[in-house]
Amino acid sequence: MKLLTGLPLLLAGLAALPASALEIVPFDADRFARAQSEGRVSVVQFHSGWCPTCVMQERGVKSLKDDKALDRVTVFQADYFKEEALRKRFNVTSFSTLVVFRGEQERARTTGDFRSEQLKQLFARAL
Repeated sequence: MKLLTGLPLLLAGLAALPASALEIVPFDADRFARAQSEGRVSVVQFHSGWCPTCVMQERGVKSLKDDKALDRVTVFQADYFKEEALRKRFNVTSFSTLVVFRGEQERARTTGDFRSEQLKQLFARAL
C-alpha cells in the first residue's frame, strides 16, 4: 500500500523535472519559417547518416541537450541529399555544415566541427 501511495508523488516529481534545454527536431520548412519569423535561434544541421563527421557532429549537438544556456535554440536536422533546395538557398556545399540564425539573419556557420564546446560557442553567437 505504501508503494502505491508513494508512486503518485514519484510521478509528480518526475513531471516537475525541467525539459531539455536544446531542442533537436527533423527539418520541417513550416516550423523553421515560423521559428525564424518569431526571431528564435534556429540552427540547420546538414547531415547524412553514413558520413562519419556528421555522426560525430550529431553526438556533439545531442550532448548539449540539457545545457540551460541554450534553452532558446532549436536544431533542425536536414538530410543533405533530400534538402537540395535548402542547401542551395543557404549556399551549403558540404556535409556536416551547421548554419545558425537568429530570426532570419545568419549569425554563424561551420563545417566539420563536432566537439561540444565548439558547438556551444557557435550557437551562443546567436543568443
